[in-house]
Amino acid sequence: MKKVMLALVCCAGFSLSSVQAAAPNINVGSLFDFINSDKGTFLKRVRNSGDATAFVRVEISEIVYDADRKPVEQPVENTRLGEDKDGLVASPARLIIPANSQQSARLLYSGDRTHEKYYRVRFVPAMPDKSDDFSLSTEERDQYKKEMSAGVSIMTGYGTIVVVHPSKAHFATDIKEGADGYTVSNNGNSTIVLDGFKACGAKGKNCQPGRQIHLLPQSSQTFSKSEQHTYEFKLIEGNQEKPVRLGFK
Repeated sequence: MKKVMLALVCCAGFSLSSVQAAAPNINVGSLFDFINSDKGTFLKRVRNSGDATAFVRVEISEIVYDADRKPVEQPVENTRLGEDKDGLVASPARLIIPANSQQSARLLYSGDRTHEKYYRVRFVPAMPDKSDDFSLSTEERDQYKKEMSAGVSIMTGYGTIVVVHPSKAHFATDIKEGADGYTVSNNGNSTIVLDGFKACGAKGKNCQPGRQIHLLPQSSQTFSKSEQHTYEFKLIEGNQEKPVRLGFK
């Protein structure tokens, strides 16, 4: 099968220019989160390191793959869980985060877990208005807008990916050495992570900065092989992890 990586733009920043002093500045931490097979919720912490209160909307889209294995996003109605609810929701769906503070949103999954599911969760700072659910009075909204009126506020949002493992997660990672490269194949039904992946020169020297590689089920990736190439990473399969080194002699 053709190699398929979770080629998703996780850090979806959308911003406006700014010249004013006060502004919120949110940080969502990890851009990839997992709900393991024995869990149904995940607590996501969002920090505001700015010097103005952040009013943040939480928006969720499910990522599905078409016949060509291309990701397509489908918005999810972020409502209260019910008996017929199937999908991921955030509670609360609106966060009010004071300056230099943090709040948490609980991500809850309910429904079918025969196969792995993927969601993009966006945390979007907003200027409160009547249509929002921030429960502010007209006076409070006007006061906030007045405080921000010295210029156009920085409003940068971030998108994270949430992977929901199937209820019966099966990990089967296969690493093969070929004539021209090393191939890491995910033959299981759950995403694996090559954490801190570093491509190095001979004997593990002159390494490039580490990065994360996510391999979806039934996908693979090949790394070139030569006497001048070595690789090292931590293989994460659910709650299990182990170090891997390729090309070392």
